[in-house]
Amino acid sequence: MKEPPRATSQAPEDLLEESAEDLYENAPCGYISTRPDGLIVKANQTFLTWLGYTREELLSGRRFQDLLSVGGRIFHETHFAPLLLMQGFLNEVQLELLTRAGTPLPVLLNTVQRRDAAGRPLLNRTTLFNISDRKKYERELVLARRKAEQAARAKADFLSMVSHEIRTPMNAIIGISSLLQRTELSPQQQKYVRILESSSENLLGLINHILDFSKIDSGKAALEERPFNLRQLVYGTIFALNIKAEEKQLPVIAEIDDAVPEWLVGDPVKLAQVLTNLVSNAIKFTELGAVTVTVGVREAFQGGVAVDFAVTDTGIGIAEERLDQIFEEFTQADYDIGLKYGGTGLGLAISRKLVELHGGRLGVKSTPGQGSSFSFTLRLKLGQEVPSAGGAAEGRVSTEALQGLRILVAEDNAINVFMLSQFLQKWGANFDVVGDGQQAVERIQTADYDLVLMDVRMPELDGYAATLAIRALPGADYRRIPIIAVTASTRLGLEHRASAAGFTDFIGKPYKPSELAAMLVKHSAWRQAVAAPAAPPAPSVASPAFSLRRLRRMLDDDPKALVELSSITLASCEQYKDDFQQALETGNRDAFVYQSHKIRPTLELLQAHSLRAAVKEGLACFPEAPSPGPPARVAAAVQALHRELDAIIAALREELRTA
Repeated sequence: MKEPPRATSQAPEDLLEESAEDLYENAPCGYISTRPDGLIVKANQTFLTWLGYTREELLSGRRFQDLLSVGGRIFHETHFAPLLLMQGFLNEVQLELLTRAGTPLPVLLNTVQRRDAAGRPLLNRTTLFNISDRKKYERELVLARRKAEQAARAKADFLSMVSHEIRTPMNAIIGISSLLQRTELSPQQQKYVRILESSSENLLGLINHILDFSKIDSGKAALEERPFNLRQLVYGTIFALNIKAEEKQLPVIAEIDDAVPEWLVGDPVKLAQVLTNLVSNAIKFTELGAVTVTVGVREAFQGGVAVDFAVTDTGIGIAEERLDQIFEEFTQADYDIGLKYGGTGLGLAISRKLVELHGGRLGVKSTPGQGSSFSFTLRLKLGQEVPSAGGAAEGRVSTEALQGLRILVAEDNAINVFMLSQFLQKWGANFDVVGDGQQAVERIQTADYDLVLMDVRMPELDGYAATLAIRALPGADYRRIPIIAVTASTRLGLEHRASAAGFTDFIGKPYKPSELAAMLVKHSAWRQAVAAPAAPPAPSVASPAFSLRRLRRMLDDDPKALVELSSITLASCEQYKDDFQQALETGNRDAFVYQSHKIRPTLELLQAHSLRAAVKEGLACFPEAPSPGPPARVAAAVQALHRELDAIIAALREELRTA
């Protein structure tokens, strides 16, 4: 009879020990033990496999810090080892090891230090995790983020370009239709003009909706806080839309609770935009019945009130399953609605985002065939009455001040020039037209103009560079003459850039004739304003926007320290003149960027706003290629930088002279 196989005589304790050793050797993480000086005395197989060393190679006198990259060794010496000695452990430390082949291996490690009874270090035990995949994912996330940011910038640039290209002809269309209405027309021609005007307004509304949504969606929209009359805002919104309602014989009713304060503080422009979107939608989708705007007080609190707004109609209504979707961009309640009523499906999306910007929530209740009610609640502070400005009524501007006004027009679009010339002739203004910025700089030196209308996008020299060049011309009038930027761009930050370039004001295309007239009248009397007071003699150096107050306050008016710091700052400004000029004239963008970073403390110390703007404009001279920008623009930027630095240098010399 065959004997059964004999059982092994290995004890259970031995099996457990063997299992623990196997677990140590083949764990998914690396284990090493080192002496306090970093000498490796033990390592598991996982760690050896990662680095490509044999056990004998690694345990033959190698130290842990010898396996680190150069940066890792410096970190080990300056941070890792001192912290470990001080607190006895380190967690979640990222380092980079070098394999035997020299390739980097990113790891995350935790180290615990064992000590004797006297507290002396005996051994360091380190657990390491291979984070190569994690680093790969992080790089992919960074790359994806960069691509997303580039896409967002490309989208903004595209919208700015498209808006400019569309708004420029739109400016001509709206202007020409306005001129046509003032001529003798047959009934049929009047009908055509009304259609032209209505279509152009609809197209402009579409452009504005898309751009508004883009601005809000990118997080660039911000709320203003100023006093406004809520009742006037509501009635004004209804009045502006009442023509469309009257065409459908549809009453629009305002029900405002007596408890609603007359004056509140908030952003009336954005609130009016929300109400306009909601009321115009209600009128569009209602054929019979009425549209009602209800305003009431939900609650009062210290210094303010929570105001309930509701716009209710008796129109076609919305199916329940579509209620959540109507607030999505480019979405309407039904495909047939889009075909019948038109629209982009952006009005409600913009309204919801604007209400959320206020901290509220736009909701809707609706029954198909019976109507809809859109409502939201805003918490607004109590305001005080703002006295209305005297003068001509809003929307009607007296153009008597424009009679004989001498205007230089810089515009390269023939249609815009024709349309603008019709208005200026009608108002009695005298004007000359040039086709680019370089001609504007040359022409303004040949005649005594009262005002400049400068298009910002022109060939040869754009409006920004031309304005900088005009401001740099010798003579006080070139720094004072109003230069109005005319632009179709909607790029965010335009106001800041226009101010930095030296523009007095700006007007966007397309503009109404009354808006342009108001802008011209506003800036037409600058010569009288300058000549009215008996002004003291002008200083030899133009006074820029800077102050020595912070410099004095920082040194507690210590004369000795003030002299020393003023001398250092003066010498630095002298050097900046040469460095900035050299970088601009050689097209060395890196050198210019370095100098612009270097000068920042001086800008902050002196609160030199004009110099900061000149530095930014200088940076804008550099194209993508490593070569100088247009010579005229470079020269204008150099002149602006020298002008501001010379003024600061003169002020510092005066400070040293009187110290």
